[in-house]
Amino acid sequence: MNRRQFSRAAAGLVTLAVGSAAAEDPRDAARQQSAPKPTRAEPVDAPFVDPAPAAAAAPEPRHAAIARAFADCAAAAEACIATCQRLLASGDESLGDCLKAVLDADAIATAVARLAHYDSAWAPVVAKQAIAILDVCIEACRPHLARHPACKTCSDACKIAIAKARPA
Repeated sequence: MNRRQFSRAAAGLVTLAVGSAAAEDPRDAARQQSAPKPTRAEPVDAPFVDPAPAAAAAPEPRHAAIARAFADCAAAAEACIATCQRLLASGDESLGDCLKAVLDADAIATAVARLAHYDSAWAPVVAKQAIAILDVCIEACRPHLARHPACKTCSDACKIAIAKARPA
């Protein structure tokens, strides 16, 4: 073998070696070397401690009863709104006044529930002012109580919220 043949053979081997090395991703080798080897888990003798109870131990807001009553009222009002809208869309115009009243009731009940949830000093003050709006809603629902369960539920929820808003 002469020098020319040897140079070609050596260049071919170098090309082959470089090509196969380029085909392998060097990051794969690094990952394989640094990846932790899976080990068998050992049983833990300590009991599981849930961190959530620490958060649950927070004191209940001063106005928690108002918050619950007005949140329930707002939820019932939303269901009543959906019923009124569905029936109005089908052509039953008798629920127009009910819808107007329940939209107001939903807005004020949501506001009072939030204030009470945030333990605001304004919660009982606004709750007392909300009584008039909730009374209008109860009166607007009265003609529909027998035919529409959502109106009855809304009316009952408004009455409970009013009871919680009145001073003891």
